[in-house]
Amino acid sequence: MADNNQVTITVHLVHGEPLVYSLEPSEAKKMGVSEDIERALQRISMAVEADNKLRLIPYSNIKYVEIDPAPTNLPFTIIQGAKQISD
Repeated sequence: MADNNQVTITVHLVHGEPLVYSLEPSEAKKMGVSEDIERALQRISMAVEADNKLRLIPYSNIKYVEIDPAPTNLPFTIIQGAKQISD
């Protein structure tokens, strides 16, 4: 779980350890995390700039992505308010 001053993005890979990134909430809002979700699904890779390095992660190597806390303004196509009851 992220602290109140950070947004944490965890990329769970098909093979290998998760990649975890953190950023300020203002940066997440500036880059339009919630607005970009649908456009991201049309791309072949996720691009992350961290520590002056650009990393391109092919979606074929990603099992799932977690954003904590979730963006407040999500597209209507996303199920909201759900509770996970099993792994």
